[in-house]
Amino acid sequence: MGANMVSLWLTWICLVQTSGMLSHVERYEVVRPQRLEGRQKRSLRDNQLYPDTVQYELAIEGRNHTIHLEKNRNLIGRGYTETHYSEDGKRVTVSPNEEHCYYHGHVEGMKDSSVSVGICSGISGFVRARQQVYLIEPLGQSEDGDHAVYRQEHLKISGSAGCGSSSNTTPLYDQDQAQGPRLAGLFRSRSWKTQPITGPQRFLELFVVVDSTEYKRYGSETRSRVLGVINHVDKLYRPLNIRIILVGLEIWTYRDLIDVDINSETTLDNFLMWRQADLLQRKKHDNAQFVTGKDFKDDTVGLANKFAMCTANSGGVNQDHHENPTGLASTIAHEMGHNFGLSHDTQRCMCGPSYSSGNCVMAEKLRTGNQAFPEFFSGCSLEQLAEFMERAQPNCLSKPSSIRTIAAGPSCGNALLDPGEECDCGTVEECTNLCCDASTCRLTSGSQCAHGQCCDNCQFKQAGSVCRKSAGDCDLSEYCTGASEDCPEDSFEMNGKPCYDQAQGYCYNGQCPTHQQHCWRLFGPGARVGPDVCFNLNKRGEEGANCGRNKFGYTPCTEANLKCGSMFCGGGGESITGKRAAYTVNSIECNLTVDDDKTRNIDMVPKGTRCGPNKVCLDNRCVDISVYGTEEACAKKCNNNGVCNHKKECHCNPGWAPPYCDIQYADLPQGQSGIIAGVCAALSILLVITIVIAGLMCCKKDNVDNYMAKRKVHSAPDKLNPMFQDRPQISQPTFMESTATQAYAPLIVTVRPSRAAPQQKNLSSVSSTSQTEPTKPLPPSKPLPPLNLTPNKAARPSPPPVPPVKPSPPLPPAKPQVHRLT
Repeated sequence: MGANMVSLWLTWICLVQTSGMLSHVERYEVVRPQRLEGRQKRSLRDNQLYPDTVQYELAIEGRNHTIHLEKNRNLIGRGYTETHYSEDGKRVTVSPNEEHCYYHGHVEGMKDSSVSVGICSGISGFVRARQQVYLIEPLGQSEDGDHAVYRQEHLKISGSAGCGSSSNTTPLYDQDQAQGPRLAGLFRSRSWKTQPITGPQRFLELFVVVDSTEYKRYGSETRSRVLGVINHVDKLYRPLNIRIILVGLEIWTYRDLIDVDINSETTLDNFLMWRQADLLQRKKHDNAQFVTGKDFKDDTVGLANKFAMCTANSGGVNQDHHENPTGLASTIAHEMGHNFGLSHDTQRCMCGPSYSSGNCVMAEKLRTGNQAFPEFFSGCSLEQLAEFMERAQPNCLSKPSSIRTIAAGPSCGNALLDPGEECDCGTVEECTNLCCDASTCRLTSGSQCAHGQCCDNCQFKQAGSVCRKSAGDCDLSEYCTGASEDCPEDSFEMNGKPCYDQAQGYCYNGQCPTHQQHCWRLFGPGARVGPDVCFNLNKRGEEGANCGRNKFGYTPCTEANLKCGSMFCGGGGESITGKRAAYTVNSIECNLTVDDDKTRNIDMVPKGTRCGPNKVCLDNRCVDISVYGTEEACAKKCNNNGVCNHKKECHCNPGWAPPYCDIQYADLPQGQSGIIAGVCAALSILLVITIVIAGLMCCKKDNVDNYMAKRKVHSAPDKLNPMFQDRPQISQPTFMESTATQAYAPLIVTVRPSRAAPQQKNLSSVSSTSQTEPTKPLPPSKPLPPLNLTPNKAARPSPPPVPPVKPSPPLPPAKPQVHRLT
């Protein structure tokens, strides 16, 4: 057996110095991976070049391992486009075949192993095994040819070779945060957890833009490099229950459409302005990351806005600072983390099974050696992400996968329940579910179910069994029907029921909204509701102090509606959006959140908030609670065997069947309960359709009212109070941006007039259509390789080495809401 394995592939050790085949690696092992025939699985779709699953035998440090790979079905979204520019400046947008060659996987027999690779022209990527990170890349163009495998610490990290010197200094991610980043205020650091974050899976639609410097370096390999990078970014975010879906790639082949300055802040501002003015008009996406081949000054390699996800400023800039693409993937994952509201980790923030603080994605320093590339998010990051999701509620990520832009069709073995499958427990090797046949995705003999909260030992749970406990005063418990593996739809107490000690609030769609809770959400613990003098500002009807907007501008609040307009708080920490404004009225500070995304109204008092005895806020008006209807009138139809829910439908007691709770599940004829469940589901779908249609009609009107939605608040002076000169006892509102080093003492700058930010001189305007568009032709030059060529390892100039790290300068007066990666 041993002799046969030796005959399959050849292994030898090469110690490579600067003159070797891989000049960026100090030493590496040369191996020949062997694909295991008969252990790969293809999709039912025709013309698929790369299989859905594939296995390889691979030698690492003299030991043979089986690598199990599964195609990353979420990598490329349906409707994915690629854009490049011809030499005369014409924009060319294509929709290429969504087939790709990028995979995630694991090493057989190793619990904490992880793999993210591409198999396009040989195998290249990242392998974690035995708490050690290995990198693999082909030495030729064949998957069964010679490959280099090496530990990450064997990568060369040197300074500029121009002066014949190098530096081993470890650079900081953010020089302006030398005092240490802030931990999330609502949480304290805990040890890293191996299990993924619970809750709904979220999907982030990503657009990547590559500048001309990067393209000139990698040519036709640019596309494959970016796809491999995003494949690894997705791998890093998977344990957070977040999937990264690439919906667009734009490569500036001959010239840049913005001024790509070596000052990262200038480049970030220019890129975000271009994104708002051009890219968002052409292509829907949630986040945009810019990749440049230029060398940012001060050893900075990345910059991003904090708390910006799902807003007009959702994006970052990233320098491709390493020959190995995993370096760029680490930078993008880090900057995207800042968009999610994540701060830099401290030494108390541990991650990974070894509980280290050095290989975390949000570490404060770029590492070298065996921690060159991060592998996990820390416990601190998980807590901060949970806080961001709870407080900011970024709705662009929460749409179900059925209406997202996921491209791939049904595939048995992907651990997702696709149409036509009874179950899916992963691959045959991964599946541990005795109720499901992993090879066919069918239930095993005698099984009624394999998944779901109402499935126990492959059988439906008894009718009346609790499958979802009440989560609070305004939530209702759900019970199994005895005829389905799924728990019924989540239902809530009828709107208007007293909650929060039966006095402070009224239920609204499962929540108990109060002014105090909203201040906690906006500014964290320690925040309190502002006094009445603050809410009196809502009479002004101006930005930051109003009762909503209409097509003519901001609406002033009447006396009765003052507590249903803009939300004023005192105390607390930094704003959940990273920005806030403040009025001072007779020495009383009135704080409010400033949000670039004007569509979510996070700066307003939430709907359903109590504004007086038997009064609630609806559409910025304080109205009588009778608008919800009376529980007594609704409950009559439930035959004393249930209560009315927030939809004014009967929510039956355990064992009783809807819709009127007048018959028990046990008394239904065989199969009748399933029919009732189906009818209820159909009615629910009809109701959802009705709500969606009504919402679209409302949105059409709101589009007129929200015509200033994408404007940056801080780009306009004195907008919040044109009347301050006539009211000297009230201070001019000041705009404050968050900073990690001064979490509770934000930088204060004056809020400026509400108008669109002036366009940068070097910002090129590009048509929003996908048709080719002429621009001023450039001087003749040698044509570069076309974008659609098959990626190959063409000779190219080596990328500039990482420059020596300079001493950290004093804290600069930079924009504190952006985080710099160095």
